[in-house]
Amino acid sequence: MRIRNGLIASAAFLILAASVSGCAFIDSDDEAVLEAADNYASLVAKVKVRKIAEAMADGNRRDIEALVSGEDRDIPDNWSDIVSAIADSISYEIDEDSVESSKKNREASVNITYTLVDHAGLFETVTEEGGTVDDFIEALGDDDSDTVEIYQTIDLVYEDGTWLVDDGRLKALSEVYDFYSAALDYEFVTPLVDYVDHTEWYYSEDDVYVNFNQIELDIISTFEGNTVEFEFTYEYYRDGNLIYTSDICSDQGYYIEAYYGPRYDSSAEVDEEGNLIAGEYRCVIYDLAGNVLADSTCTVETMEYVEGTDAIEDVEWYFSDNGVYVNESQIELDIITTSIGAEFVWNFYYEYYIDGELVFTSEECHDQGHWIEAYYGPQYVDNAELNDDGYLIPGQYRCIIYDMDGNVLADDTCQVVVR
Repeated sequence: MRIRNGLIASAAFLILAASVSGCAFIDSDDEAVLEAADNYASLVAKVKVRKIAEAMADGNRRDIEALVSGEDRDIPDNWSDIVSAIADSISYEIDEDSVESSKKNREASVNITYTLVDHAGLFETVTEEGGTVDDFIEALGDDDSDTVEIYQTIDLVYEDGTWLVDDGRLKALSEVYDFYSAALDYEFVTPLVDYVDHTEWYYSEDDVYVNFNQIELDIISTFEGNTVEFEFTYEYYRDGNLIYTSDICSDQGYYIEAYYGPRYDSSAEVDEEGNLIAGEYRCVIYDLAGNVLADSTCTVETMEYVEGTDAIEDVEWYFSDNGVYVNESQIELDIITTSIGAEFVWNFYYEYYIDGELVFTSEECHDQGHWIEAYYGPQYVDNAELNDDGYLIPGQYRCIIYDMDGNVLADDTCQVVVR
């Protein structure tokens, strides 16, 4: 009797267990959930906006379109090509072991891993190497390029006999499609080397400097390059040895300037007169990606300073009629140098007097060549006296030119007449 009751109890337990197990089996819908998740992920990878919306609970097509349309910002050139290349790289994998589902509760979840090209890393690499947007797009399509993975657990709901993805705020979808907004900031500029017309050693004589305390290699930009901001660094070498490396520089316009001298390098070697020591000076200018924009060499020479008649041939009131100016707004006394005097840099200052009264003292001036110039007029003197017609007031004008030790180099007068 006890055996019979035991058999009855065992049978009842097996029937109950089978009943419970059968209910759990009937409640899950893993296969359908995996199928719905695969369909959804496939649509995401293909960027099928309308169908993605249909695969979602409360899917809003306009909201999804906003994610892939540039967010109403200005669309840069080649943006469409960039995002298309990134989108083409999207693949996905569904973790079938992660699926959980319950028809009774009308909910499910599953893990998806999206893989796409590492566009942010490639942008940094390409731009640092001075690459173009075409180089970037080519790298995006390279199967060997680095990738990134996006891990997501997506939720699904059971509605009208169909499993739909539940991402009402599009948080999960936004994470995958973040590259559409990121690409708005991927800006490429034409390589600076394309804006270089030629180079010039400023104020040199056939790339030769004599008695200069500063030298300067200039990039002469193209017409289009006049409006481009050049960011660059440069190096100076003397007789093959590196003597100076600049900080990052920024310049814009027709002349892109790279200076060298004690004003820019406290370690610059100069002679007793303060001029750069003789040698072959080479300047190499680089863009910030390390590409060479200019590479040129000049010669620096030193010559003993020659005073008096050996350096000065004459003085002349430039563009006057024998020292008389009529209805002029500017006058100019020039020292006419000898061939020797034309070789070195003149460091000087000058004074102007009107009818014996001092009216102007210049700052330190630097000049070289056959004309050493000392100007007077409103272009150089803020308070230069003019008449109602804009001409210098009449009178006797005297100019005295001094070297920096106060020695007189030139002293002459002219007459200014107004008619």
